[in-house]
Amino acid sequence: MSTAQKLLRRAQYLPLLLAGLYGVVLLLATVPWVQRELTYLHWISYPFSVKYDTPHAYGLAPFKTRNFGIPTADNETLGAWHVLPNSYYLKQTPFPPQSDLSAEEFDKAFGDRPTVIYFHGNAATRASPHRVRTYAALSSVLNLNVVAIDYRGFADSTGKPSEEGLKTDARAAYDWVAGRIKAAGNKVPQNQIIIMGHSLGTGVASALTGLLADDRIVPKALVLITPFSSIPDLLSSFYLFGVIPLLSPLGRFPRIQNFFKSLISVRFDSVEALSRTAAPTLLVHTKADKVVPYSHSEALWQSLLAPNGTEYAIPKPFVLDYTGWGKLYISNPRYRQIIWWEGEFGGHDEIGWAEGTMDLIADIAKLNVPLNPDGLSYISL
Repeated sequence: MSTAQKLLRRAQYLPLLLAGLYGVVLLLATVPWVQRELTYLHWISYPFSVKYDTPHAYGLAPFKTRNFGIPTADNETLGAWHVLPNSYYLKQTPFPPQSDLSAEEFDKAFGDRPTVIYFHGNAATRASPHRVRTYAALSSVLNLNVVAIDYRGFADSTGKPSEEGLKTDARAAYDWVAGRIKAAGNKVPQNQIIIMGHSLGTGVASALTGLLADDRIVPKALVLITPFSSIPDLLSSFYLFGVIPLLSPLGRFPRIQNFFKSLISVRFDSVEALSRTAAPTLLVHTKADKVVPYSHSEALWQSLLAPNGTEYAIPKPFVLDYTGWGKLYISNPRYRQIIWWEGEFGGHDEIGWAEGTMDLIADIAKLNVPLNPDGLSYISL
C-alpha cells in the first residue's frame, strides 16, 4: 500500500475524530467550573505586572487618575480608577500636576460634572489599552468623571467571579459613586450617573439597571457597547478564541441546542433586566464584530420597543442612513429614548472610544457638550 493510500485511509477517520473532540467540548461546557473560567477569563491578566497606583503609565494624563478600592456588601474589595473630567483637571495648579491629588480633591469633582461607571468585558484588566482609550475619550471629549472597576477575581480585586458576584460588584460601584455625588451637593445622584458596559460588561450594566429599577432608581443613561441578549443565546453563535464553535453546530437540532443552553449556569439575561428599567438606552454595534454578532443588538432593540411583548402600538422608528458609517435607529417608546447604531466598520474592542460613539453618548445622556458650531447634536435636530 502506497503512502498516499495510507494517508487517504487515515483521513476517513478525521470526521469521527473532529466529532469526538466536539463532543468533549460540549461535555466540558456543561461543567459549571469550566463555564465560569471560559465566561470570565479572569486568569488572563493583561497588561502584565500592572502597577495600578500609577495609571499614567498606561496612557492617562499625569495624576489625572486615582487608584482606590471599593468595598462590596459581601466583604470583597474591588480595584478601581477614578479619572477626572478634563475641565476640572485643567484647573489644577501647577498644571499638569506634579504629584498625586488628594482624595478630597477627587471627591469634589463629582459635583462638577456627570460620572460614567464603566464595566469592562471579560479577560485582562482596567489597564488594557482599548479600555484606557475609552476612559480618555470619555474624560477629555465628553468632560466626564470616569469610574472603572475590575470585578472580583480580576486584576487586584479580591474574590472569585460569579454572576451574582459581578452584580454585587456593580451595585457596590454605583452606591459608592452615588454617595460621593450626594456628598458633593447633588441630592438626586442618579441624574448624574451614566452606566456603560462593553461586551461582558453589557450584561453587568443591564443587570445593574434592572436592580436599580427595582429600587425605583433610573440613571441618566445606559450605554451598551457590543451587547448580547443573554449568555446562552450568545453561545449559540459564539466561537471560542474565534475558532472553536460551541453551540452553533447544533442549530439544525433546536431541541438538543436548547437542552445544552438550559445547562448554562451563567446567564446574564439582558432582555429581562432591561424590561424593568426606563433609562434612556444606547446600543452600539457593528456588522464587522467577530466576537458578538450584531444580531444581538437587533434582538435587544426589538425587546426594548416591546418589553415582555406587551407593547401593542410600537412607534415607528426614525432611521438615519449614513453611507459608509452605518444606520441610526431612534425611537421613544413610553417617552424613553432608545438609539441603536448599526455600524459598517469597527472591531469589537475599537468602537467604544470612537468619535462617533462619543457623539451618541452625548446625545443619549443629554450632555451639554457642543457637537457642532451651533452647539446642537445632529441627532436632536
